[in-house]
Amino acid sequence: MKSELKTITPSVAKMLLENNIGNRAINAIHVDELAKEMKSGRWKINGDTIRIGATGRLLDGQHRLSAVVKTGITIQSWVIEGLPDDIFDTIDLVKRRSGGDTLGCLGEINAYRLNSALILVDKYMTGRVEKSLCYSNSEVKELLSKYPEVRNSINSKVKGKKLILPSVMDACHYLFSQKDVVLAELFLERVLRGSGLEEGEPEYVLREKLVSNFLSKAKLNKAHVFALCIKAWNHRRAGNKIQHLKLNERDGKLIEFPVVQ
Repeated sequence: MKSELKTITPSVAKMLLENNIGNRAINAIHVDELAKEMKSGRWKINGDTIRIGATGRLLDGQHRLSAVVKTGITIQSWVIEGLPDDIFDTIDLVKRRSGGDTLGCLGEINAYRLNSALILVDKYMTGRVEKSLCYSNSEVKELLSKYPEVRNSINSKVKGKKLILPSVMDACHYLFSQKDVVLAELFLERVLRGSGLEEGEPEYVLREKLVSNFLSKAKLNKAHVFALCIKAWNHRRAGNKIQHLKLNERDGKLIEFPVVQ
């Protein structure tokens, strides 16, 4: 058995994959994630290994190798050769590190909540709120540098996860604060606490909508709740009295996601 840091070219990766016998099915999404890391230059040697059995069978590393073939990019990776083939069923029993785990290792408080808020803020900023996206741990670290003030929003005094998911509330607090810090805090507090509200006020109409959703078996998805919060905020900023909050949608999808005013 030997371990060595090797250069993995696309042709080497293809050769190793020829001995990918009896492995789990390739996860195309995971391959795309790794390919994106390689293309962006974020790929790093982190000690993870490509493991090869004594018979030449590929035991671990098929997704990394597939990403090398897909991108045509050469990487370096530690390779362990000569392992007993019967260790195959012991591989991948450890949980993969998440974005929240990564932020926690950096010393961030409420790391998992921060991770969710950062991703939702970025999806809003890039016009992809309704898309199902996978962010790599490296990308999450970059989001923290891009939106550092999201930390302030997850640590705000506004509480109330029953009516609004924490990620939606935190993203709203951050985006609204970019327009008016004081009003952002007041607006969310009034919606969540429900005290002193009058019919026709955007906070009142939004709260009624959220309470109805909370009691309903058929819940609105995260994007729709997020959009309703933004529409109500825009009405508050404009000083409007309203009776209803409606979203422009077709087949359950928003035609146009509202922009924070």
